[in-house]
Amino acid sequence: MNEENKRSFSKAQEGWEELRHCAGFMGQIGGWNRYEPFEAGVLSFWKDLHAYQSFMQHQHDEMLAKSTQVSTYTNISVDIFEKISNIGTTDITDFFDKVKLLRVAECSVEKVKRARFEQVLKEVGSKGMMSGAFGSKSQNGRYLVASIWDSEYSHQRYADKELPALINESGVNVSTHRITGRLIELHPKWVVI
Repeated sequence: MNEENKRSFSKAQEGWEELRHCAGFMGQIGGWNRYEPFEAGVLSFWKDLHAYQSFMQHQHDEMLAKSTQVSTYTNISVDIFEKISNIGTTDITDFFDKVKLLRVAECSVEKVKRARFEQVLKEVGSKGMMSGAFGSKSQNGRYLVASIWDSEYSHQRYADKELPALINESGVNVSTHRITGRLIELHPKWVVI
């Protein structure tokens, strides 16, 4: 991707507002990876897998064709995770129109540590974290953890001061095979709620 394609991709991403009329659609946010400026990240929430599959079968291709987005990127990766729980007391989609920063982490956790890992995630909270959610990919121990933040400062304070203790408490440091993460600067015109 280059700057021209990045602008074209962004403009096309703004054209997905028809999603709000799809049965089972709950919300979508996205933006650019802070550390890979030509990598976009988009996070969508659906009521259930059936609603998402119905959208993919009946509406997705037409919306994609209207957007002309296909010609703006070189590759795409889509993963589906089943939501397990919110992080905090409020659903993450309630804040989609109020946030600027999304942190997405993916990790693989050993089977014997998964219950503890999930329990710790349910209890996570930090000043500046507006909400979050986590989900798993079938029964293979892959998790996606998404958190939304009021500012970069709040997220950095959490990453520096609170995350190391959380990792230790959850057993992730000894039970995780792999952790990858992205910090996405959200684009307000990509929000669909």
